[in-house]
Amino acid sequence: MRIQIKSIKNITIYVWNNINDFDKDIKRDSYKNNYRLVCNYFINPWNGEEAKYENFCMKLVRNLGHRSNNMDFLRHTPERCNNLNNWIYYSMKKHKIPEDIITGCFDDYNDVMSGINQPPRCSYYSYDTKYNEPINIIKLNIFESNMDIIQSTLDSLHDSINLPLRMYIWECINIYKGIYKKYCHNKDDEDQKRILTCSRLDAIKKTYDFYLSTIQHRMYKIPSLDEVEEDYLNMCVSEELKSALTVEMAGKITALQDETQDGERKSGDIQPIFTVTDENKGSPMSSTVSTTIGTMAGASSILALYKVTLIFI
Repeated sequence: MRIQIKSIKNITIYVWNNINDFDKDIKRDSYKNNYRLVCNYFINPWNGEEAKYENFCMKLVRNLGHRSNNMDFLRHTPERCNNLNNWIYYSMKKHKIPEDIITGCFDDYNDVMSGINQPPRCSYYSYDTKYNEPINIIKLNIFESNMDIIQSTLDSLHDSINLPLRMYIWECINIYKGIYKKYCHNKDDEDQKRILTCSRLDAIKKTYDFYLSTIQHRMYKIPSLDEVEEDYLNMCVSEELKSALTVEMAGKITALQDETQDGERKSGDIQPIFTVTDENKGSPMSSTVSTTIGTMAGASSILALYKVTLIFI
């Protein structure tokens, strides 16, 4: 059962820790040599491959869990698998990890599961080959996986919570609409990447409708994804309120960076994972709030993970 989270800052810490836990240091792990033996099959330092590849590989084998005596790897949940794949994608982009290292680790995991007559509990999501705009798909996946937490927070009496959360929802709606319009609206070609992208959007929409748009919230109505774009502007606030909120949330960013830690470092010390590109700039409609959204680390789970501006993934 999910814990009840009553503040945006706690949502941020909760989601960030779920991802950051995969990057913990490997040095004191008693099964480190087991992980290294696996990685030696497809990492060749004598061919000039960097030590960071081996470090990532050992962390991935540890996170899959099949080369230790801990049976938790038999209980991978869909949520944990999603978080693991988000960490993999972050690491692959940050450290330029060759994809064959990742697939090699999963092949070893699948072989072990087959050897004990168990189906794999987690598969590798090759975002770049499966989806258009993979970074934005990951952002929407994070949004989807935390909709139950968002729903439980929406009816808080505190506007300081509702306002940034509503703006986060608006930003995710805008990402969804942009991808849908570009790849899914009145499109019927057989491009596999487009089909998978639109299928993922359909699943996200079903979750959104279940948790958010069909629920009558105490303070306001969350728009349906089927509504026209202009209706989303009703979720925006005045420039004065956005400016005031930015100042308020800046203090929360500092507090978050001081308090959120993994085993090796503070989260504020981690370098940005992605930079703003044509893929994740959003449509012109979002430009009026994108700077504000980017500075509100406490606004949502996505801002805990993506550090485009301050702590946007």
